[in-house]
Amino acid sequence: MKRSTMAIAVLVLTLCASAACGNTAADHDHNAAAPAESSHLVYDTGAEQKPAIPSVSDWSFNVNDPLALRDFSTAVVSGKVINVERSYVDVSGFIGTVYSVQVDTIYKGEQIADVISIALPGGSLPLGKYISSLDELGLYEMKLAPKAPDMLREKGLDPDREKDPRTLDPTTPVAENWGTNPTSETTLTELAPESWVFFISNSEGDVYYGAGFDHALGYLKNGKVYGVHPESETSPISEAELFAK
Repeated sequence: MKRSTMAIAVLVLTLCASAACGNTAADHDHNAAAPAESSHLVYDTGAEQKPAIPSVSDWSFNVNDPLALRDFSTAVVSGKVINVERSYVDVSGFIGTVYSVQVDTIYKGEQIADVISIALPGGSLPLGKYISSLDELGLYEMKLAPKAPDMLREKGLDPDREKDPRTLDPTTPVAENWGTNPTSETTLTELAPESWVFFISNSEGDVYYGAGFDHALGYLKNGKVYGVHPESETSPISEAELFAK
């Protein structure tokens, strides 16, 4: 039930022109204000765009099936994001973001508070913080070491324009986007969710971690539960089907 990190471990980074499931290696605090009670929080975590590359996963179940994902998860809740707490680098070298969620409905799970912290993949960190985190984890060579020119061209990148990350401005934002930013204005406008649905795999301390990597986030609309990646999801299910049996 592990997420594949891909053999070549090519990381596609968004090095923005302007600032913007595992143990935390390093994090970056955000200061996002809570929205009005009936609204969704809009906040730029640096992962506003659609994912550049879909995740490559190796699961023991059909992660595109929301019922199978429900059964795999230790908890499933719906709610609204009320704060963006921090972004961090996980033990696999991926950037994640922790959100404060006001829980509306608990479909599965016990002893879940009214407000919980949920970590989802994607977010943004200053390049210097990102590099120091990778150094601490021993993952710099895997994530940011120079890649073969042919490999870069296959990814649509120009080898002649690639620079050593350690020579760049350390305040440059580095963003990873997996399409799981529940505070993205673009996503909120496009999907118009009534509430977000969070599939949870485990918790460490006071933080819950999403199940199924980029499939950990869904949304409620008109009594139906949808995935945020409609091109890869099965048909929506009814909200009632989310309740564990």
